[in-house]
Amino acid sequence: MRHLLRQPLLWFVVIGILLFGADSFFSVDRSEIYVTVAMQERLGTLWQTQTGQVASAAELDSLVNNWVREEVLYQEALRLGLDQEDSIIRRRLVQKLGFIAESDPTTAPETATLQAYFQSNIEAYTLPLRYSFRQLYFQSIDDAQRALQQIGEGADASRLGETSMLNAAYAYRSGLDLNASFGAGFADRLSGLDPGEWQGPVRSGFGQHLVLLTAIHPAEIAPFASVQTRVALDYQQAQRENARAQYTDKLLDQYTITVEPR
Repeated sequence: MRHLLRQPLLWFVVIGILLFGADSFFSVDRSEIYVTVAMQERLGTLWQTQTGQVASAAELDSLVNNWVREEVLYQEALRLGLDQEDSIIRRRLVQKLGFIAESDPTTAPETATLQAYFQSNIEAYTLPLRYSFRQLYFQSIDDAQRALQQIGEGADASRLGETSMLNAAYAYRSGLDLNASFGAGFADRLSGLDPGEWQGPVRSGFGQHLVLLTAIHPAEIAPFASVQTRVALDYQQAQRENARAQYTDKLLDQYTITVEPR
């Protein structure tokens, strides 16, 4: 008997039997699907939300039947381990847990709280340098230069320029907006112009332009009253992100993290 107990093969078989028994004992029995009244009511509510009508008895039976068929496929997928090592499922589970972490009810912030948040994040509510100007479009630089000379000689600028999809005038446009509309670098070329007179040609992603700067609006802080709604939304988002971070930090304290060296 002692010789038998010392055999590795015996212990391998015994441990295998124990693991198989534990797996059978603790595994979830997926052979039975029980559709509760609460689930039926939920299906009916979803139907009413989507269609605007109360589900009839036949429609509810169809909804339950479809749910059962879906549940069978879901349980079989779990049995086969299809949820394991799946990046999409992983991200979805992380996302759902994040929603749970952010779902604690919070009271509406007071105006003083929002004002304090506004001041501590003032850069986000500062309007950048902006331009207001008129423009004439030309395909070639020679045509633009001739038009500029004509304007200098007294020609009506509104009668010059070529047809394009661009607007004749733009107001309160930031450098980011202008580069998005005219192409990279266009805003930098405007920065060297003086307001009040036609100048150019100024190159864009479309061609050449004569530009009349009507105003340069310096950077300024938006009045709190004009952005209070946005501040409230930003504050609430920051609170949700903070709640998620704190929740994650508490979970991290419960785990031992080991990063295998490369």
